[in-house]
Amino acid sequence: MVRLRARDRSTAATAAALLDRELGAGLYTAEGLLRDAADPTAGVWVADGTTIAGATLSRLLVPADAAYYERFGPQATGIFGGTVGSFEALAVEPAARRRGLGSQLTAVSLDWMREQGCDTAIAVSWRSGRPGSSVGLFRRLGFREGPTVERFYHAESVRDGWVCPVCRGPCVCPATLFTLALAAWGGSREVTR
Repeated sequence: MVRLRARDRSTAATAAALLDRELGAGLYTAEGLLRDAADPTAGVWVADGTTIAGATLSRLLVPADAAYYERFGPQATGIFGGTVGSFEALAVEPAARRRGLGSQLTAVSLDWMREQGCDTAIAVSWRSGRPGSSVGLFRRLGFREGPTVERFYHAESVRDGWVCPVCRGPCVCPATLFTLALAAWGGSREVTR
């Protein structure tokens, strides 16, 4: 796994194309990923090789970010008393799945969050019904499963103009909240066992 460098436009473009194809057209741009790569409160990693087989994005959250998670209830907003990291995005090329890349990318992000002093990682799993859901991954890594909210991304996808690859328009898929106490997580060695 390699952290995206702030000037690596080619890798950023490839990672953005993968994230957009798998998570929603118009959701990620190369410029946005390059800004995140230059931002000390965010991190973008790619599974490198001859092609980009996977990409992930994480960021540190501030108390005002709790509003985004309010629909999940107090289980989500209650964690904002500590330092919170958001596991924001993960995509792996379909041909590269079932080889541990998603787990490795997630572990790199979680290790980074813990290094930044985060107490808790929060993730929202998109429940599109497509193969390759992050639900199983989060469960294997010890995340605590929380509430599911119907049409979680709908207003956001309409407002921001991104197209769900499953719905083929504004997203009406449900999403499930997952949280992980980082002090209890064994780090990337849990993934390599």
